[in-house]
Amino acid sequence: MCSYRLDAEYADPTPLKVRIDTHERYSERPDEPAAAVLAALALTGTEQLADIGCGDARFLAQLAASGHQGPLVGIDTSPAMVAAADAIPGVRGVFGSAERIPFDDNSFDVVTARHMLYHVPDPTAALRDFRRITKPGGSVSVVVNHPGTYPHTSELVAAHATTYGVGSAVTMTVDSDTLPEMMTQVFGDVRIHRSDNALVFDTPEPLVRFAEALFTLYGVTPNHPRRQAILTDLREDVEDWFTHHPGHTWRDPKGYIVATAVVEPE
Repeated sequence: MCSYRLDAEYADPTPLKVRIDTHERYSERPDEPAAAVLAALALTGTEQLADIGCGDARFLAQLAASGHQGPLVGIDTSPAMVAAADAIPGVRGVFGSAERIPFDDNSFDVVTARHMLYHVPDPTAALRDFRRITKPGGSVSVVVNHPGTYPHTSELVAAHATTYGVGSAVTMTVDSDTLPEMMTQVFGDVRIHRSDNALVFDTPEPLVRFAEALFTLYGVTPNHPRRQAILTDLREDVEDWFTHHPGHTWRDPKGYIVATAVVEPE
């Protein structure tokens, strides 16, 4: 049974930051999901926008820094992430879940939900609530990964976690294969932008750092008594792989879709 808990995963923003930074630095091709979302939305800069599951709020910070004039709200179930949003000038952080968003109907011109719908017990209920809080004519944009993204690193972490009896990864309830139909049922027409890419590492350390940033997803919490032993064993395996594959890179396929819909009047 998986011991993953969402509150443990996002109590500390550091692992999320490591994952985001890894994608920025070690992607085979430029990887800019935020830019893909903005391209899909074609914002004017005056919209009332809510980012659901805002994480460390760097997307909202980017909007604020670009001169967005409309209200920007970051909604998250993690107090640390809400505080991160609140710390950004021009952004309001709000505690709340994706299935019961604490805003009235028709509150926002735009709703975004980036790389978070996997964590929601009932993704369809969340999509319905995204629609509820979006004004008629407004847009909802959702980003999810391809199924089995970076499989080699995931296998590595899972194997070491299992060796120590920690558990297995959380089962993702939605991905790029299943989201389009789910959104079609809630919104009608949906536009899809697909990105296919890979993480590429040519030295051990950034791979180890990225793998460690996945630990909580596999039940290896920051205070787990065997965490350091798991990390030590994993590091040895990674270093051994590079030793026995001179001149090779560790390449891990990944990708995502941006699914965007316009809310039609009821």
